[in-house]
Amino acid sequence: MQNLNPTLWRTCRMLSGKTRLKLLRHLHDHPGQNIADLAAAVGISRSYASQEMRRIQSRGFLKATHRGASLIYLPGADPQVATAAPLLQAVQAALDSGPARRDGEMAVLAAGLAHERRMALARALLEAPRTSGELWAAQPMSACSFQLHLRTLIAGGFAVRTKRGLEFRTPPHPLGKALAELLRQGIAR
Repeated sequence: MQNLNPTLWRTCRMLSGKTRLKLLRHLHDHPGQNIADLAAAVGISRSYASQEMRRIQSRGFLKATHRGASLIYLPGADPQVATAAPLLQAVQAALDSGPARRDGEMAVLAAGLAHERRMALARALLEAPRTSGELWAAQPMSACSFQLHLRTLIAGGFAVRTKRGLEFRTPPHPLGKALAELLRQGIAR
């Protein structure tokens, strides 16, 4: 069997989707749902719910089992995906601790690392604080792209401007802590 190793930035992209977070929230609160139940609960079509559930499952966050003719989804980390268990645990902790209206915080945080360039910027800041010019030199891209990615990284809580320049920060959110730890361990690609 092939070992799955999805990139962390793509997992963050999945977690930055508000509809996917609604589906995860509903599944967290009501495990063992099929596509029809999930679609109705979130207010989307069955085909859209099916696509979104496949996206979540491809990141290693779901287990699917057959119950009669229905495919039933449960939260569960895929052991073939190295990052799934700590990230799913962090997502579940966030879902346990806050109301649904706060799920948008998780989307903004995940968006902070939802691109390979933002992931590279975060890794560079983990190595050492840098000025904007030093960071740009370490990760060359157009000025417009650099500013966009840096703003998104800061909005996600993974970087902060100080008097000396830019520094990596671990967001206090459970998902932020898990993502920062994976970056530190070098697991994240």
